[in-house]
Amino acid sequence: MTESVSREKSGWAAELKVLTREPQILLVIGILFVLFACFIIYPFIKIILVPSASDWAAAFTGKEFYEAFWHTMASSLLATTSAMVLGFMYAYAMNYTEMPCKRFFQVVALLPTMAPSVVSGLAFIMLFGRRGFITWNILGLKTDLYGWFGLWVVQTIAFFPLAYITISGVLKAISPNLELAAQNLGARGFYLFRTVTLKLATPGLASAFLLVGISSLADFGNPMLVGANYHVLATEAYAQVVGAWNLPMGAVLSVVLVVPTLLVFFVQRYYLEKNSYVTVTGKPVSGLNRVTVSPAVRWMLFGVCLFIALTILLIIGVVFMFAFTRTFGYDYTFTMDYFVEGVLQSASMKNSWIASIATAGITTVLGILLAFLTLRRRFPGRAVLDFLAMLPVSLPGTFIGLALIMAFNSGVVELTGTLTIIIIGMTLRQLPVGYRQAVAGLSQIDKSMEQASTNLGADSAMTFFKIVVPMLKNALSISLVYSFMKSMNTLSTVIFLISPEWNLASVNIMSLANQGFLTVASATAVGMMLTIFATFGLAKLLLRDQINIFDL
Repeated sequence: MTESVSREKSGWAAELKVLTREPQILLVIGILFVLFACFIIYPFIKIILVPSASDWAAAFTGKEFYEAFWHTMASSLLATTSAMVLGFMYAYAMNYTEMPCKRFFQVVALLPTMAPSVVSGLAFIMLFGRRGFITWNILGLKTDLYGWFGLWVVQTIAFFPLAYITISGVLKAISPNLELAAQNLGARGFYLFRTVTLKLATPGLASAFLLVGISSLADFGNPMLVGANYHVLATEAYAQVVGAWNLPMGAVLSVVLVVPTLLVFFVQRYYLEKNSYVTVTGKPVSGLNRVTVSPAVRWMLFGVCLFIALTILLIIGVVFMFAFTRTFGYDYTFTMDYFVEGVLQSASMKNSWIASIATAGITTVLGILLAFLTLRRRFPGRAVLDFLAMLPVSLPGTFIGLALIMAFNSGVVELTGTLTIIIIGMTLRQLPVGYRQAVAGLSQIDKSMEQASTNLGADSAMTFFKIVVPMLKNALSISLVYSFMKSMNTLSTVIFLISPEWNLASVNIMSLANQGFLTVASATAVGMMLTIFATFGLAKLLLRDQINIFDL
């Protein structure tokens, strides 16, 4: 035991000795640890220590909080399960069939990612609410679909694209040689699917379950709009902080919300690390065609994809109709009044754009730096840095936002109500994506290229900027695109961070819809989607091949 400890200490000493020869690298590592300590460790400790024993007792004995907890678990499990089932079927259809209109289905599935998740709740109200276009205007029904059922439907639609994108990426990467080998040994149909394809897709399913589960657990806007009396922890925490100004109780509820997400996070990491799912071995597989499904299954999947695509188009379409008609369902006169009010005359869209552009840039730079250090340099605390960079992916947005408010509401560094704290919250939320993209890209680059640069006299900084960064163009592009898009759409992370001076479009949509101003809320949502498209188009026009906008 003593020998192993001394060996470990001598290893750390050797690593530090090497780093002292590169002071710029040592400085960057120190700065990153300071940033993580200030904006991750300190806020998270703060939110745990603020509540008193009586606050914790009240939360665990109060009937309403106990009810909200089980509502959250039940609704999240339902939505996650249904979103994953639909997402897997959609992804499987895109990768394992030769069905017609595949490109159309792929494009439509990505449309909801351009809008905040609350748009599905907004469309649900306009279509199936008490005065919904379908339930009231067309069918003449007096229905009330609010509550757990409405929330289940809305969250399934909202988080289906996330499940589809995650699972599709893994299915696409599966090499066909194992499936063909199994087929040659007699495996067919569902048996082949169950024993080979499904097992190889486990990483995608686990990642999708984690991401969709956390998103549904932390979802704030949809429960606020369609949940009615079906309260969940996210809305209860918001009510405690904003309505009752009871920060300690809001902190308790946010911490309780973190427990299941962290549990899922650690179970996923343990399960994936315990098993191997490698299919890309370097052996030649060119000329092999993927095993496809039978005609009957192909047309069944086509029907599923068509239904999902039409549902998405219906949601997007009704939002556009409400945004540009005088009174959709009664007066179909075209008008730009709501768009002018919700977009052109509102500062929230500009604020969202500024914060999202800043977040995308910071996230991408930090992600590449972290990936370069953790993969290419050995130093004490490297595993800690990797863990801290990935930790925010397992934390609900409401927890991150409330932790930042409690940490920087007063004292030496007071950031409450500023653009800075909004950007910090967004950056923490999106950092794991930028980091993992950079890690994936850097893992494909042979170290010999960097070693050659060093042998020719370049230092670490020059090697990083002249060799590493240009070869990470694809990872950089995906990080920029995804971080910008998700930051524009984020709601739960920033709901506690906004101020009258720095209000954001996503929060404005939720607020307007909650107050009954569905037309202006729809126009704001349309403005957000158009802003994202316009930004991507301008970036592609200016940078051309330097950035791959549509490789997400």
